[in-house]
Amino acid sequence: MRFNLKLVFISIAILFTIACNSDDQKVYKKFDTSNKYQEQGQSLSDSKADGGFGFESIAESQGWTTNLSPNISGDANAVKGDTLRFLADMVFPNTLRAFGKETRSQFNSALESLIYEPLLTFDSETFKLEPALATHWKVESDSLTFLFRIDPRARFSDGKEVTAEDVVATYKILIDEGHGDPNVYTFWSEKFNMPEAKSKYIVSVKAKKTEWRNLYSFSSIMVYPSYYLNKTTGAEYIDAYQFEMMPGSGPYLLNNQRTTQENNGLVVLDRKRDYWAANHYRNTGLYNFDVLEFIFINDENQEVERFFAGDYDTYMVSRAQWWAEKFVAAEYPEIERGLIQRKKFINFLPAGVGGLAFNTLEAPFDDIKVRKAFCHLWDVEKLMDKLFYHEYVRKNSWFPRSKYANPDNPAQDFNPDLALELLKEAGWTKKPGDKLLSKDGEYFEIENFYINTGWDRIFNPLVKDLEEIGIKINLVVLQNPFEKLMDRKFQVQFAGWTGSLLPSPEGMLHSKYSKQLDVTNVTGMANPEIDNLIDDYNTNWNMDERVKILQKIDEIASKEYHWAFGWGAPYGYRCLNWDKFGMPEHGIGYSGNWLSPISYWWIDPIKKNKLIEARKDNSIKIPIENEIVDFYKNLN
Repeated sequence: MRFNLKLVFISIAILFTIACNSDDQKVYKKFDTSNKYQEQGQSLSDSKADGGFGFESIAESQGWTTNLSPNISGDANAVKGDTLRFLADMVFPNTLRAFGKETRSQFNSALESLIYEPLLTFDSETFKLEPALATHWKVESDSLTFLFRIDPRARFSDGKEVTAEDVVATYKILIDEGHGDPNVYTFWSEKFNMPEAKSKYIVSVKAKKTEWRNLYSFSSIMVYPSYYLNKTTGAEYIDAYQFEMMPGSGPYLLNNQRTTQENNGLVVLDRKRDYWAANHYRNTGLYNFDVLEFIFINDENQEVERFFAGDYDTYMVSRAQWWAEKFVAAEYPEIERGLIQRKKFINFLPAGVGGLAFNTLEAPFDDIKVRKAFCHLWDVEKLMDKLFYHEYVRKNSWFPRSKYANPDNPAQDFNPDLALELLKEAGWTKKPGDKLLSKDGEYFEIENFYINTGWDRIFNPLVKDLEEIGIKINLVVLQNPFEKLMDRKFQVQFAGWTGSLLPSPEGMLHSKYSKQLDVTNVTGMANPEIDNLIDDYNTNWNMDERVKILQKIDEIASKEYHWAFGWGAPYGYRCLNWDKFGMPEHGIGYSGNWLSPISYWWIDPIKKNKLIEARKDNSIKIPIENEIVDFYKNLN
């Protein structure tokens, strides 16, 4: 299942390198992979005090911070070139924008982080900030003011410099309500004052209140060019850039000529040969494919057929039954001969809340007893046993598989007797001769339970169990049920969000979003106690205490029964791959997911040629690699 929430695509670091051709060149120094200095030409146009050449020599004495030991996650032996053909989703996105209405998807975030870059990145393994567009950062004594020094070598794809003004303009567009994304404009406008360009390369921002995550939040902004943004408003932006992308500083460009919505859609990115940070240490072994082709297939069976036909390169196996029984050597000669390899990457990918989301703003789920009853009418354990082959683990938290989960949350076990008692207390009873429960003359019927194609196999048991107790639920197949969720045009719907190593419960749980559309608080949570705890969490600088606060929030939220908790995978990615990839030993990184191959993997020319031969000659077999990749020993 592909669940949605904005997130930074991968966590990487930056050191320094790019040359600018100029008649007025002076020696520029950068760190190589050994952190030794090398000489490189660079023009001098700004003073070191303003963030220009020589800034490094005075930065430490003035209280600036950097990180000269980034965690390198790519493989130095990676080979650049070739094309990755990647299944992005079932439907072509409503927009290619990364913010504004209709953008709450991992794919949109992935595009953004391939085309644009943030000020800093946060490494999920080391829990340290690392330079990106900004080489240095500084926290003033008031703990509210943050300064960032933009790397003078940073360039947008059209060759223009990235400057402090670009950060200011980016912030302005994010807080513009015209773009229609309340989570975005509310978050930024409430957290920070307007940033200020102190010089060409130094930008300052002051938070409105002291919060531990302010530095992390502001440094994560993906920076857009001011010379584009200054000509538009939020409302104009969402129209002008529905399927266009402004110049970015990242490693890839959108190929407008090849990108199309026809025939289910195709999004194509080209690797920039003049990417300003192409040879930086932080990019070691990353961004290896010359071309990224993202395809969209709106039918599960077509996904399988087209993968085995060779139309794309790696296939995320979302069905446990298929993994256990269908995609095995006995069924597919391509797997038996090693042309296609089975892989399961075990790592520390954070999980998010997921399952059946209840719209608590409308009947019947505005009644907590009805919600609680539903939580005891979904037999997830039966699904685990009969359908999922115990490939997954049951969730019982808003922060599952993390230290933030409260172990004492109420268990949502299958208990029809308890459910009937709760429904009776809520006024739902069955009259003599009726098959359905009723209340105030209305039968208990869920008119539209929106699902994707193929999901009926998961929810038919639920339909049957509800019928036995006196509730009718109608499964309605849609191409994109997610739109109904974000528009809050549902009663109950299967959904979920990705997790975070540093959770921000505000968007999902704060009452200020409870009646907004296109937000992550899709269930309408509005609990004053949770609001107060979120404020405490945001202002507490002690990690251990923040863990306790989130556990308390988890307890309270779980007892509100806004979700009937579902299940999650204890791994980052389960897939089939045509055997032509090279990849780091870790596979997809410490907390990587189904999108991570885009940045980490490469086409191995030797393996590719061997695969081509084997597809022509049925007598050729390719060695079967280890199926389980547990580099971080998460299973131990």
